[in-house]
Amino acid sequence: MQILSVGFTLPDSQVDNYDWGSAPSFFDYDAIVVDPYVAVSELIEGILRGEGSRLTYSDEPIEDGPTTPTSIGLADLLRRRAEETEMLLARGGLVVCFGYPDVAHPRVSGFQGAYRYYWLPAAPGKDFGPAYLRHAHGTHVTVTDYEHPFAELLEQVRNNVFYRVMFTEGPNGLAAEGKVIGRSPGGAAIAIEYSVGQGRVVFLPALPARLTPSERSGVASRLVAAIRNTLLMSAEGSPPEWVNDYPLPGIEAAEKEMTEAEARIEALEAEAEQARGEFRKLDRFRRLLWQEGKYGYDLPVRDALALLGMTTYSRVDEPASFYCEGETLFVETESSTRAVGMEPHYRLRERIEGEIQKEGRKRAGLIVINGYREQQPAEREQQFTDSLRVAAESMRYCIIEASTLFEAVRRHFEGTGDAKAFAQRILKTEGYLSPEAARGETAADASTA
Repeated sequence: MQILSVGFTLPDSQVDNYDWGSAPSFFDYDAIVVDPYVAVSELIEGILRGEGSRLTYSDEPIEDGPTTPTSIGLADLLRRRAEETEMLLARGGLVVCFGYPDVAHPRVSGFQGAYRYYWLPAAPGKDFGPAYLRHAHGTHVTVTDYEHPFAELLEQVRNNVFYRVMFTEGPNGLAAEGKVIGRSPGGAAIAIEYSVGQGRVVFLPALPARLTPSERSGVASRLVAAIRNTLLMSAEGSPPEWVNDYPLPGIEAAEKEMTEAEARIEALEAEAEQARGEFRKLDRFRRLLWQEGKYGYDLPVRDALALLGMTTYSRVDEPASFYCEGETLFVETESSTRAVGMEPHYRLRERIEGEIQKEGRKRAGLIVINGYREQQPAEREQQFTDSLRVAAESMRYCIIEASTLFEAVRRHFEGTGDAKAFAQRILKTEGYLSPEAARGETAADASTA
């Protein structure tokens, strides 16, 4: 097995690393790995700008213009690469492509169809335009098919991707023509596989621009293994029914043992999935201490308040509102690598003033902050600005730190906390509710603790 990587260096003995112009013919490989941003777009634009000297595998200069006896025209090179890809796929080859948005390169002489994905066949009736491949940005991927050959690679880089696109789903989506193998935390399809003729195309989320040598080496080894296993699966195919009429000594016992082992694995996987669910159900509360954003921080805050007896009546896409001790409580959250400033105050003030105008009454307010979130809570400086504290005192709402809320959750699970008293202290506090005050301790209690 021999692999060609174009635009993305893979340090592995089974991989040849070239650029789009200097690479040998694609069809001589079992699989090609392509970073189209570097391989296609940077090469095209570099040649159009006249930056440096680009040579083919046989040392022909690549120039924007017609092919001559001493050079090859860029348009002819691009067309040749498309033909080579088609030939590779026609004989059962594999194309692994990192996903980026499609863009046009309209200044290539003699080639009106120069797009970033001009060379890659899409599924029948589809293309790589915005109707099928849309801009998206994120840094996490979740495996959706653990039996897929690329699952181990996606699991390895799950928190170290920089995906740029999502694939549309539904009856007319690009992902509908194949299989989704990875999704973003919000459920968008960002890793897919589909068939083209006898071959297969796998789209992976793009990786960060700078990987350490050890990270790149790890990606290379798992990517090579995934390609090998994909090609082996493609080569095996489905046997005809009549093959059962040709038994071999010991094959029935081996099949029985295989079936029993797979049943045990299935049971263990179900047990592991249940254990993962229990772990995640608890681990989500630790996100209070270090995460940010709606899914990383805001929703765990809502889950924690609900666990402590407050009743939520807002949807996920709405600002948080709870019913607590006979009152409506408006909740805002803010997590930052620095001290939290006035941003959550402005959001909460707008909600409270809007309710006064609408209903003629003021609602209780709570801001849960997570300042200096990258540091251990015990080592953090004051997590909020003085202006935020003064604003809370002026508007008579409560500020608590995420670590204080986490402590209340921990006490709840231990059976040592009083959730009702905790809620009452939030409603009565005008300004900052310290960890000691949240536990019902006085200053003297805290000093002797």
